[in-house]
Amino acid sequence: MKEILELIYKLDKAIVKAQKFSEIGDKILEILSDKISIKWMSICTIKEDKLLISAMSSKIPSYFKEGELIPLKGTATEYVAKTGLVLYEEDLSKEQKFWTGKYHYESGIRSILRLPLIFEGKVFAVWVIASDKPKAYSKEDIELLKTIAFQISSPLRAFILYEEIKKQAELLETISKLIKTILSHIDIDLIFHNFAEELKKYVSFERLSIGILEGEKIKYTAISELIQTGRLIGMSLPLKYTASFWVVQNQKTLIRKDLIKEKEFLLEEVKVKQGIRSTMHVPLIYKGKIFGTLNLSSTKPETYGEFEKFLIESLVSHISTVIALAYLYSPLYNHLTEVYNRRYFDEKLDELINYYERYGGEFVLILCDLDNFKKLNDIYGHVEGDRCLKEVAQLLKANLRKTDLIFRYGGDEFAILMPNISLKDSLKVLKRLKSIIKEKMKSKEITLSIGVSAYPKDGKTRTEIIDIADIRLLRAKKKKDLIVFSEFEENEFF
Repeated sequence: MKEILELIYKLDKAIVKAQKFSEIGDKILEILSDKISIKWMSICTIKEDKLLISAMSSKIPSYFKEGELIPLKGTATEYVAKTGLVLYEEDLSKEQKFWTGKYHYESGIRSILRLPLIFEGKVFAVWVIASDKPKAYSKEDIELLKTIAFQISSPLRAFILYEEIKKQAELLETISKLIKTILSHIDIDLIFHNFAEELKKYVSFERLSIGILEGEKIKYTAISELIQTGRLIGMSLPLKYTASFWVVQNQKTLIRKDLIKEKEFLLEEVKVKQGIRSTMHVPLIYKGKIFGTLNLSSTKPETYGEFEKFLIESLVSHISTVIALAYLYSPLYNHLTEVYNRRYFDEKLDELINYYERYGGEFVLILCDLDNFKKLNDIYGHVEGDRCLKEVAQLLKANLRKTDLIFRYGGDEFAILMPNISLKDSLKVLKRLKSIIKEKMKSKEITLSIGVSAYPKDGKTRTEIIDIADIRLLRAKKKKDLIVFSEFEENEFF
C-alpha cells in the first residue's frame, strides 16, 4: 500500500507542476514505466460531440495526434463516458469493436485499456493506455490503474478547468483587441487581415469571409484564404445558392460537418471541388436584423462543433455592431439614412444598363422628393429633419422588394432602382408605398412626389433615364403627392 501511495503522490506532484496539459502524458508514462508496460497513452477529454486527444505520449507511431478533435460518436470513449465502466480490449488483431480500433491496430497497438476519469459523479475524460502486445495487462495491473485513475481525477479536472478559464480569459482579451482593431478603421478590408490572424488562434479555417446581404444577393466584402476559391472581394452571388440563405431563413448558425455527405446548396458543389469539407456560417446581427454572415471553411471534415460554435458566436455577439457600423461608414453608404449613397447609385445604374443591354429585360428608376420637408426643417430644426429622413428611408426599405436598391440621392431626395419589373407592375408598388408614407408621416405632413422612368422604354443611356425621371419628378413636385410616369398629364397618380 505504501508503494501505491508513493506512486500516486509522484503522479499528483507531476500533474500540479506541469506547465501545460500536453506535458502530463510524458510525465505519467515516465513514472509508470517501471510498473506497467505502456507504449501509448492519452487523456481523451469530452467536448460536446467531439473527443479531444490530449496529454498524449507514445513510444510507437500514432495515427492520432496531440490536440486532435475527432467525432465522439461510435468511439470506445463514448461507451466509457456513458457507462462509467473500465473497457479492456485484449487483442485488436482478433476484434475491433469501435471505429477507432482500426487505426490503433494499423499503428501497431494490440491491447488497449480505457479507464473513466470521474469528478462529482460524472465522466469528464477517459484515460487510454495501450501496448504493442496482446493481453498486456493483468487483473492486478487493471486494479492498480483503477486506483490511480480515481486518485488523479481531481487534479486532472482542476488542471483542465484552469486551462479552460485561461483560454476564456484569452478569448475575452482577443475580443477586446478585435474590437479596438475594427474601431481603428472604417474600411473592413484594412482590418480583416488582423481579425483573421487573431481568430486562427482559436478556430481552424482555410477560408474566412464576411458576406453582406444585398437584396437577393450576398456580397463578399472581406476575405482571408489559404486556398484559392475564385470568390473575390466585391463579388456578389445569388443568396439562394449559398448556405447563408439558410442562416437568414432560420435566424441561427449553420454548421456543415461534411459537405461530401450533406451537399444542399449549389455553391457547396463548387466548394467540394475546391477541397472544402466543412463550414460554419454565423449570422451578423445589427438592430435585431441579420445584415450578413461570418463564414468559415475548412479542408477537413468535422472541423466545427458546439465548442467552435460557442466561441465564434461569443465573438460575433461582441463585434457584429462594430462590423455593421464599419460597413455602413463605407464609401457606398449614407450613414444617416442607412441606405446607399449617390456614388453607389451611379455604379449600380451603369451595371444595370450594361446587363440589360446584353441580356434584355427591363428595369425602372424612381426619383422621390419629400413634400413639405423644408417647412419641417425650418420649424423644428435639422435634428428633426434628420429623423424624418431616416424614418422615410426605413419605410422605403420595409415596403419595397428585397431586390430593389434604395439610395440617398441628395438633400431630401431618394432614388430607387427596381430590376426585373415592368413599368405597370412598378406603379402598383409605388401607389401602395406612397399611401404608406402619407399615413405614417401624417403628423409631419410629409408626402412623396415621384418621377418614374423605365428602361428601355424611356431611354437606353444613363443620361436619358435620369433626365426623364428628373423632369417627371419636377412635374410631380408642382402638385405634390403625385406619381408621374409619362409625358401625358392623364398618366399621373395622386
